[in-house]
Amino acid sequence: MRQSTTIHDAFISDGLLRLQKEAFSEGGPGYGAEAVVSTSWIQQTLSRRYEDVQRNGQWGYPDFDAEFSYEAMDSWLLEVRARSYVPGEGTWITYRVHLYPQAEGHLEVFDEELLSRGLFATPGEEDAPSDAETLKSELIAFPRTAENIPSWMWNTFRTAGVTPPLYNSELNAVEWDNRRRKVTERGTDFTEEPTVIDAHLEPGLFGKIGRKLFGQG
Repeated sequence: MRQSTTIHDAFISDGLLRLQKEAFSEGGPGYGAEAVVSTSWIQQTLSRRYEDVQRNGQWGYPDFDAEFSYEAMDSWLLEVRARSYVPGEGTWITYRVHLYPQAEGHLEVFDEELLSRGLFATPGEEDAPSDAETLKSELIAFPRTAENIPSWMWNTFRTAGVTPPLYNSELNAVEWDNRRRKVTERGTDFTEEPTVIDAHLEPGLFGKIGRKLFGQG
């Protein structure tokens, strides 16, 4: 499993500066505030975001109509997701942006679903975890080897009896449901139709998945 961390590069720094300007400008979610923390849980077919705002030393929520623009937040995080992908290892699931009016912000990333509705949500008020089909779509788009699929994903697949997509390092491709697509440095290539896998020609292809899924290896 990838270790949660804070990531830095020029693209991220530029994005944080744009968000800082938006957040603390008039009409922004952090106008007049001391800090803004935005937590985004992003997968291929599902995403959620919550903002926490600190004013006068107290944490609360932003004004109802104060939001970040799509270009500054959503589009930027989707690009961070693609740039962070490592073939066979995956990309990050949750992104937490820390912003301050007079100081440099930073971006935390997590290889897990942070289900609480923000930093200071009421205990017990959590989002439901992703189901097996949602995770399947995520692994088709950003595939991993069996060893790099975290235990919380495996538990969901086992409970649902769903076989997860797997990254094939020899072919640089993702394989699922007798189909195969090429994988790039930014994730799966969806520009072409998938190749159909002939199970008679590759009989051992999904044996390893079955053993892992049903606890036999």
